[in-house]
Amino acid sequence: MKIYQTILLMLLLCFQNQAMAYNPNMSPKEALQLLMDGNERFVNDKSHCPDRNQARREAIAAKQKPFAVILGCSDSRVPPEIAFDQGLGDIFAVRVAGNVVGSTELDSVAYSAIYNGSAIIMVLGHENCGAVAAVLAHTTHDIPAVAKLITPAMNTKNRTMEAAVKANIYNSVMHIKQSPSIAKLIKAGKVDVVGALYALDTGKVQLLPEQE
Repeated sequence: MKIYQTILLMLLLCFQNQAMAYNPNMSPKEALQLLMDGNERFVNDKSHCPDRNQARREAIAAKQKPFAVILGCSDSRVPPEIAFDQGLGDIFAVRVAGNVVGSTELDSVAYSAIYNGSAIIMVLGHENCGAVAAVLAHTTHDIPAVAKLITPAMNTKNRTMEAAVKANIYNSVMHIKQSPSIAKLIKAGKVDVVGALYALDTGKVQLLPEQE
């Protein structure tokens, strides 16, 4: 009997999660909470609704409505759909080494905010980022384009790895917020942009406070 109750509870949680993800009127606050709740499940090894099956593929084949945009690093250890326990069609992922924002990345982020109706934009950096480490060590000959976008965030206060990684996240958040189209959505209360840091050993995502 307990087995059937457990299965029923998992199904109910799955349907609840799916319903929230496809709410066209979801606020930025609700979208962010959906991400953080998913991360909490992931951290505690209780992921319950991946939506990675044929039924889901068919359901979203004609149109996507991801509730969140994640601008993250290309690092193989930080896959956003898994880290936030979300399924196909839930996250519009823009991934690039160092979670930097150039013109291509900015266009990609803006596209989902404008045309997909994504309510939350998260810049997701992670501990011990190799691209940031290369900038700190002045060994960027192999990643000149990425280094060029990270370097402006570095100053005398950001010489430790942790400080530099966070400064780079804030730098990307700033660039996204300065986009006229995204700034308009923020002012209308339709979108918010946040920075977050991923812990490689635990999988925990820490939201960074808004920079003044």
